[in-house]
Parts: sequence; C-alpha cells; structure tokens
Amino acid sequence: MQTEKPLGYLLGKTMRIFKSKLSEKFRQQKIDLTFDLVVILFEIGDKEDMTQQDLSEIIIRDKSAILRQVNTLIDKRYLVRLPDKLDKRKKNLILTHKGYQVLTQARATGISLSNELLQGVTDEEFLTFFRVLNKIRENSEGSNIPNS
Repeated sequence: MQTEKPLGYLLGKTMRIFKSKLSEKFRQQKIDLTFDLVVILFEIGDKEDMTQQDLSEIIIRDKSAILRQVNTLIDKRYLVRLPDKLDKRKKNLILTHKGYQVLTQARATGISLSNELLQGVTDEEFLTFFRVLNKIRENSEGSNIPNS
C-alpha cells in the first residue's frame, strides 16, 4: 500500500502531537513528569519486581537512558530500588505510595486525552486502527523489537 507520507512520519507526527498535548495537560495538573517517565511508571505499575534490565528490554531503550530516568523517578520519590528476596545482586524497582498516586493521576489524564482525541472516531474505525497497529507489530516480529 502506498501513502503520501511514509508510515514512520505519520506515526511519529501523531505521537509528537499526543506527547505535546499530554505534557500540556500534565503542566495544568501540576504533574511533574515527562511522557517517557510516565511510560516507565506504567510498566513498573503493571508488573512488580521489575529490574532496570527488564525495563530496558520492554521499553526498547538504552540501559544508560533507563538508568538516568529511573534515578530521576527515585529522586522524585516515585520509585525505590529494593534487593530481590532470592537474588541479592538484583535490585527490583517498586512504586512508592507517591508513585502510585501520580501514576493514577497520569493514567486518568491519558485516558481523558485519548477520549478527547478520539472524538468522532467510531468503534468500528477504532477497532480497524487497533488491528492495523497490531498487524504492524506482528510484521516487525522478525526484528529485535519485543511485543509489549
């Protein structure tokens, strides 16, 4: 299928718009986080006992970038590093109470923005969009990009 603009351009531009609007909503609600930091909180909030290595693989980001972002979240008191109960060399990332609170607020904001941006999109159109995105992910399985 041919498009006027490449797929990467269309997806990238849409994502930049979403990130920009989400950042503005975060500023309005005094949520002191970037989109990338929220993604980390989402992943840790969905799975307990996650290590930085796990996070790096799931988010598909360089370990040093993950380290900096995790340290930022620890400095903000949204995360803590705790030794693993079975393997003392491993450090698990755990959300703090404050982290759960900000994650809950960020999720609600994200859902609200998604609903706002999807106004006028029918359920059928959204289901088709979702299927197309999943097909793109399936087609990328031959690469080193994990499904998350």
